[in-house]
Amino acid sequence: MRTTSPARSPRSAAATIKKNLPRNVTGILLFEFTWGLGIPLGLFASMVPAYLSALGSSKSFIGLANALWTLLVPLQLLGSRLSSGRRRVRTWSALYVGATGIRLIYDVFAVFVPGIWTPGSSAGLFVVACVGYIGLYVTGQSIYMGIVTDNIPERRRGWLFGMRMLCMGVGGIGMGFAASWILHHWESPFNYRVSFLAGDTIWTLSTIITLFLLRDRPHESALPAASGYLRALYEKLRVLLANPNYRIFIFFHGLNIVALAMSGFIVPYAREKLGVSDQLIAWLSVLFLASGAVFGIVLGRLADRVGYRSVGAVQSVLLLFHFAVALGARSFLAVSVAYTLYSIVNISSAFVLVNMSVELCPSISAIDLTALGGLLLLPVVGAASPIAGRIIDATGSYAAVFYMGAAIAAVALLGFVLLVREPRTGRLLETRQIEMR
Repeated sequence: MRTTSPARSPRSAAATIKKNLPRNVTGILLFEFTWGLGIPLGLFASMVPAYLSALGSSKSFIGLANALWTLLVPLQLLGSRLSSGRRRVRTWSALYVGATGIRLIYDVFAVFVPGIWTPGSSAGLFVVACVGYIGLYVTGQSIYMGIVTDNIPERRRGWLFGMRMLCMGVGGIGMGFAASWILHHWESPFNYRVSFLAGDTIWTLSTIITLFLLRDRPHESALPAASGYLRALYEKLRVLLANPNYRIFIFFHGLNIVALAMSGFIVPYAREKLGVSDQLIAWLSVLFLASGAVFGIVLGRLADRVGYRSVGAVQSVLLLFHFAVALGARSFLAVSVAYTLYSIVNISSAFVLVNMSVELCPSISAIDLTALGGLLLLPVVGAASPIAGRIIDATGSYAAVFYMGAAIAAVALLGFVLLVREPRTGRLLETRQIEMR
């Protein structure tokens, strides 16, 4: 006869979190610091579009590569499935090492036997490697977000987010000089390949080191268990969609993410229209880290004190300013300002999705909320970047895409200000059944 252990009381769960908190915070911040060391060398948001542009790839192809993060979001459901049990940290570590390992294989061949591929085949094989990298990373990311959320007290999650961004920024800013030297020392596109090789190696070591530090307390769902994994996911999805506050939030958060996908074309714009050098492109990664280090703390404190609804509104405002600057950009300084605004939204998007969802639907684990939220956003967000790339290819103009992104961000801002609700306001929308007589 199968028996189940009684559910752990909230008091004992809180005591476990408190006991492991110093070690977990140390492990999480060390991971972010060491992972940050590799970001200037291989940041997807800046280095990948620049590398594909150097290989002569079309904007539609670059847009497709940028959309991989959204198109592969359903794999977060696999992360939810793999996270069952008490070995989440090991599973997450194995997935991240596998992700960077796939890219390392490409990096080694691209650096040491570069003559075997044409520019077209090199770009194609690189994107294939990125599919494997992103697929495993996305699967593991939902587990990592669950570990971070479940092992930190609710009112300290914003603080930890800010500290994570600070440590990542400190780790990566100094490495920006090395990335800039690499991109300047070798000719393009070989310089990008050397940079990717160094970055992926650092990321692999970062994950292995962190494995030995984290102590996990898995989330215990308040929902009754359903027979079968897919059946359980379906029931959780029904709970989400039955919540009007979650529906409103996910819609306007999705608009912000669509605008964010369009804003990523600032990198090929800078390289193609303004002639920005590879050496300067490397410093965009440093700006990504610096903006996270500075504004991550600000957004974290705002979330803890005011709420995640306010952070969503701030993201919309930042995107509006990004597109305004991008439309008038004529120098690398303007591109840097626009990219900084883009970076702040990029680093905080998953933070808002997970934590706002947890507050609205506390009966569902953070891992499942990350996966299901990403799945709901997939149809529109996954199409945004390739469509934007196609528009640029057809018209030769980036302005149309930037105008569209600004309009979408404006609608998102109105939604967060006027319609989105959260529990701490005490003014949540409720659905009531009306009896018909």
